Order: sequence, then C-alpha cells, then structure tokens
Amino acid sequence: MTQTNTNATGSPLHLTGAVYQFAAASRLASKPLGQWNTSEIAAVGPKIKVKLNGESVSHLANPRRRPLKGHIGLQNHHPGSPVRFRNLFVKKMCAAVAAGRAR
Repeated sequence: MTQTNTNATGSPLHLTGAVYQFAAASRLASKPLGQWNTSEIAAVGPKIKVKLNGESVSHLANPRRRPLKGHIGLQNHHPGSPVRFRNLFVKKMCAAVAAGRAR
C-alpha cells in the first residue's frame, strides 16, 4: 500500500503530496484552507511521482519492492477534519507513455 498525504503542517513526510512515511514532500504546495488542490499521482512500475497544483513535490523509486498493483482507497483520519474529493480519474497509460514517465 502507498498513501499520499493531505496535511499542511508537520513533518515533510506527512505534508500534502508526500508519499506517506516513504518520500517527503519537497515543499508545501497546497492551497489555503477551503480551496481545492489538484493532485496527479503517477504510479509507473516501481516509481511513484506526485504533483500538487502542477508542482512536483515527491517521488518514490520503490526501494522496498512494494506491490505494483492493488486498490485505490480514500480516507480521513480525524472525525473533526472533513476531507472532500471530486473529479477523480484513473488512467491506464500506454507502454510508450509509461516508459517516458518512469524516467
């Protein structure tokens, strides 16, 4: 399982766009509270790259040999902090596009 985080405070391993506890976010690229953020998560082979609001914020090369397929889940940890999702899309990339993205 790999999880990206939505959090504007704390450790870089838990900031919005981090690959939770595996790849820190390089910077805080999230919008202010109440505004929508746009995330793009590319999982190509063993590599995971995360863009937040158009900026590259984290990348994981899968050093622990994590599974290459599985489920997509959405969650919220704290009852008092609502999280909303909209316009979710999953795209399967052709081999040529995936080869270019994996670099």
